[in-house]
Order: sequence, then structure tokens, then C-alpha cells
Amino acid sequence: MSLKKQAISASFWTTLSFAVQSLIQILRLSILTRFLEKSDFGLVAIVTLVLGFTHIFADLGVSVSLYSRKSISEKEYSTLYWVALLLGLALYCLLCLFSPFIAKFYQMPELKMLIPVMGIDLLVTTAGRQFRIFKEKSLKFKSLAIIDIVGSVLSIIIAVWVAIEGGGVWSIVLSALFASFISSLLLIITGLRSHPLLFYISLKEGKAFYKIGLYQTGSQILDYFASQLDILIIGKVMAAADLGVYNLIKQLVLKIYGLINPIISSVAIPVLATLNDNLYLLKEKYLQMIKISSFVNLAIYGVTALLSKEIITILYGESYVNADIILQIFCIWGGITSIMSIASAIIVVMGKTDVGFRWTLIRVIANPLFILIGYQFGLIGIAISQSLYSLFFYTVYWKLVINKILKTLEYKEYLLAFLKFFLSSLFLFWILTLLKTFLGEYRNFLWSNLILFGTLYLLGYLILNRNLYKSFLITYIRKKVI
Repeated sequence: MSLKKQAISASFWTTLSFAVQSLIQILRLSILTRFLEKSDFGLVAIVTLVLGFTHIFADLGVSVSLYSRKSISEKEYSTLYWVALLLGLALYCLLCLFSPFIAKFYQMPELKMLIPVMGIDLLVTTAGRQFRIFKEKSLKFKSLAIIDIVGSVLSIIIAVWVAIEGGGVWSIVLSALFASFISSLLLIITGLRSHPLLFYISLKEGKAFYKIGLYQTGSQILDYFASQLDILIIGKVMAAADLGVYNLIKQLVLKIYGLINPIISSVAIPVLATLNDNLYLLKEKYLQMIKISSFVNLAIYGVTALLSKEIITILYGESYVNADIILQIFCIWGGITSIMSIASAIIVVMGKTDVGFRWTLIRVIANPLFILIGYQFGLIGIAISQSLYSLFFYTVYWKLVINKILKTLEYKEYLLAFLKFFLSSLFLFWILTLLKTFLGEYRNFLWSNLILFGTLYLLGYLILNRNLYKSFLITYIRKKVI
């Protein structure tokens, strides 16, 4: 198979795998919200937060360094594997040791048991991580997709079974562990055929890999910390039930982000990378990517905000419907964050990782201030503060990052690339919300609202923003006719 066909196949299987896993995760949450307490989701949010840090330390950036080497000896990858496993074991022991202190800090005694049990995921994932990287390097994405989908399907079965049996929060914990175990087991079984392990450790053999990985680890820790600051703070200053509701809404918004942006990024970065020696063309294509990202993301987040009551009722049940205003506000955060993630492609393309690192430091310092101010007004206040933070830093991002890398791009051009789509989304949201209110109680028209108002919104959005795709459609039709 040619490299081009391999790349197309890889993109297809990666997209399919991610889409199926995301849908299964949403379905799992949709079912579990009918059985679990809101506070259970708050507990899991804290456990996931803690484990996220340990996973970064367990890897030590070796994943990145493995990608950078075209060839690696049996002794080298065996050393990296056993060192990672030993490091994972040491981190797991630390997790068990500190879990009582974490439980006391958050005043959630359940964490004393949940963290050590869920922490087993650290060992299981570490055992399969290296074999996953080897498959990715060999472009065996079909195999990876099948493994991940099998793990996800089995995990939802376990989750529902434990929840029905009255397992509560353990339905989430055990299903996540089971999914990791199945995936890692299949990775190890298939991976050992192509990369058999030696019982061999030499720190000298792995030294070069750790040098590459340590800087990456620092960046990953800062990025993770910046993205999870709200969970870290809310878990301390608010009740577990509030954190549970907040995290469920945020995860829903992030699922939308995760479904769309990897597809746009997979096209944007390679295209822009071919133009990094031509700043004029780079600027034009870069603005075009921001426009496309804005057009797609703001359309989907706009529909989500408009139909927030219906979506929450269907996915999480009526007991969560009062969180619809949080979802509406968070859609602003999700839309702007999605656009900025595509905008950040310029850092990768121009190789300015130092600028990206400094930007992450600024986020780590600034975001807590917004969260703490918003906290004074409850969950809605925090959601508003996060949305204002994203809007404010869209401008700051141009000043501190874009203007340093792509000096030919003016602020007005950068702002207008998304502003029309943002304003048209707000306009349609307000008009159709008034119409929905006039028609009456949403519960009487749950599915009809989804179809009617979803269609009206998307048609209106396409009409208001027709200039983006009109020329492309005309060219396409002419080619077909001729």
C-alpha cells in the first residue's frame, strides 16, 4: 500500500474510532445519570484530575521521543518499557500514600478508596502504551481502532450492569478500568509479535530518549494544569454535586470539540507546513483555516446552545435540566476555544514551541483569577467567567503569539475571520429562542423542537454566511456541468 493510501486509511480509522468512542462515552453517561447521584460524577472528576497528572509523569515524554527516532534497538525499547513500568509502579504507590491527604483536602472521604482502585489504570495503561506507539508509527490504525472500539463497547456493558446492581460510582470506575485492561491486553498480545521484549534495563541506553522527553513533559504538565484549573478549584470550594454537574456539562462541550477539531487540524497543519517559507500565502491560508473552523464550530455550538434543554433532558434526564443555562454559556467557551486550537497550528508550523510554552504559563496564571471571580456567583458565574476568559484571550492571543510569529497578519483581519460567524450565531440564537418561548413548554415538543429548530438554525446560518462557500459551490457546479 502506498504512503498516500496508508495516510487516507489512517485518517479514516482514527476518525471512526474517535467518533464511536465519543458516542459510546456520551451514551454511557446518558444511562448512568439515570442511576447515579450528581455527587458521584464530582468524585470521578477529582479522581480523573489526579490520575491525569500521574499519567504525564509516567510517560516522561518518551512517547514523543519514540516518534522522533526512525529506528530503535531491541535493548533500547526494552529498557524504556521496563523503566516506564517501574516508574508507573512507584507513582501508583505514591497515589496510594497520598490518597488520604487528597480526600481530606477535598473533604471527600470516598477518595481514599476510589483513587487507589482507579490508580490501577496507571499500571494497565503504561503496560500497553509503548505497543500503541509502535502501531501508530507503522500506521496500523485499523488494528488500533478495532482494539479501542472493542474496549469501549465492553466498558459500557460493564458500566450499565454495575449501575443496575446498585454499584453507584463504582460503575464508572470499574468500567473505565475494564476498558483500559482489554485495550492494553490486546495491544500487548499483538505488539509482542513485532516487538518482543527482553528482560533488560540500561539507563545509558534510554538517556537520549529521556533528554528529548523531559521538556515535552514540562509542557504537558502546564497544559494539563491550565485546562483543569476549574475542576481543581471547584472541587475545593464547592460541593461534589456541583462539581459533578459542572463536569458533565464541560465534558459534553469537549466531546463536540473533540469530534470536530482533530479532523480540521489533520488538514490544517500539513497544508500550512508546506507554506512556512511564503508568509503571504501562509497568512491567506491561515485566515481561511480560522474561517472554516469558525464556520463549523460556531454552527454546532450555536445549535447546542439553542437546544440546550432538549439535549440535556435526552442525555442526562430532567433532573439536570436546570443546568441548561450553564451549557448555553459554555458553548461560547467551547466555540472560541475550538477556534483558538486551530489558530495555535501556527506555533507548530513555524516551530515556535517556546512561544507556545510562554503562552501556557500566562494561561496558568490568568485563568484562576477569572474562576475565583466567577465563583462568587456560583456555577453560572464560573461558566460566564470561563467564556469571558476565552473571548478576552482571543485578542490577547493575537498580541502575544500571532503577532510574534506572523507579523504580516493584522489584528483586524484576525478578528474579522471569526466575528461574522460569532455574531450570526448569537443573532439566530436570540431570534429562535424567542420563537421557542412563544410556542410554549419544551417538554411537550422535545423531539419536534430538535428537528424544527435545529433545521431553522442551520438554514439561517447557511444563508447568513453563504459568502464562505458560495464561490466554491459555483466552481464545483460549473465543473460538473462542463
